[in-house]
Amino acid sequence: MSFSKYIDNPHLIGGKKYDLRLYVLVTSYRPLKAYIYQLGFCRFCTVKYNSAVSELDNMFVHLTNVSIQKHGDSYNDKHGGKWPVNNLAMYLEHTHGKETCDRLFDEINWIIVHSLKAVQGVMASDKTLF
Repeated sequence: MSFSKYIDNPHLIGGKKYDLRLYVLVTSYRPLKAYIYQLGFCRFCTVKYNSAVSELDNMFVHLTNVSIQKHGDSYNDKHGGKWPVNNLAMYLEHTHGKETCDRLFDEINWIIVHSLKAVQGVMASDKTLF
């Protein structure tokens, strides 16, 4: 299952857009039992964000997909434009404080729980999914 929404005023790191890739293992929907893999990561664009209309078609500004970014002039082969989630957490703690960072990750965890609950009935009743 994948969730996404375009945000026109994104939080930036180093002036660049990023997204999170988090993995959740669901072992049961009734009762709901899920595990968040701690080694998720965030992916960065290679070009600084610019909301100008002239930049709307610039994939290197707006899309974090490595399959796109690796063709950009600023792509780094060593780290692939990625940070482990724990590096992101350290950065956010340093720039926004521990309390804010902890609250953010708590909210992300609750979004995951509520998203799974939203599909719980469908998933639990479809025997072909497991």
